Amino acid sequence: MEHITNMAIPAAETVFSHLSRKFDLDAAIQPFMARRSLLQRYDLAFDLPALEQACRAVIAEYRLRGFRNTADDVAEPTYGSLSLTYNPDVPGDPHGATLGSAHLRNGQYFYATDQSRAQMPKLKGDYYDSYGFRMLTPAARHGALGQLMQSFTLPVIRSRLSVIPGNNAEALKDSYGWHRDESVFHNLRINIPVWTAPEYLLEIETELMEPQAGSATIQRHHLRHGFAWSWDTNMPHRVFAGGLTSQSRCHLVVGLAPWFDYDPQADAWTPNTYFGQVHPHDLIAEGLAHPLIRAGSKR
Repeated sequence: MEHITNMAIPAAETVFSHLSRKFDLDAAIQPFMARRSLLQRYDLAFDLPALEQACRAVIAEYRLRGFRNTADDVAEPTYGSLSLTYNPDVPGDPHGATLGSAHLRNGQYFYATDQSRAQMPKLKGDYYDSYGFRMLTPAARHGALGQLMQSFTLPVIRSRLSVIPGNNAEALKDSYGWHRDESVFHNLRINIPVWTAPEYLLEIETELMEPQAGSATIQRHHLRHGFAWSWDTNMPHRVFAGGLTSQSRCHLVVGLAPWFDYDPQADAWTPNTYFGQVHPHDLIAEGLAHPLIRAGSKR
């Protein structure tokens, strides 16, 4: 199978869009289109106290920061994050690499609209280039966090650690945090609660392309500690707080390339053996994304 090097991909395309066109991903997805990728829960056989200790250590060392935007008004983020991957071709602080773009305004992170794409001087190497963020940051190599991140058996792409402060009144608003990301065939995301509280809730709009107040197709969940979670993040979704609490919320949002292999020596991508054959959520369920994350009892 042909390898596609990052160097060969033009600036007008993201790595994924180039790979998708080259290997006809649209056709490969068709057999799976009838399957709905709603919230999935997986057993997580990992030392969670050690993971929490490592996450607190990297937050203290590298500090949380907000998503970049055209106004650059992120000094006091109400949603603090730390990048776990970065693009080695783009200069700058690796720990802020995945956190937005200087070419997008706050509120424009409703994934890859025509308007937001048009604001990018180039797509390759900017926020939407998920496969460009292919190297682990120093924070992502620290202690038990590093053990977890380096044990994924699929390529780790755009990933972050994120924290909602317990006293964040913004997180109580009905409009807080709604956005869309990539589909599971593009970026297979695994969400791991490091610490949380019952007040923190996830909402997913399962039918509409934009959320509407009072929609009957919005599902609400609390992502419990001790498990790993995944859903099709191309559906509108948000995390918010049902009430103020003294406890902050810290989650890992790990992105994986489900159907492509990455060769770091050649800096090249190629379809893997699961391409068009195994649904991305089945890769997690069968322990093929990480040996310590797999399907367990039903919710």
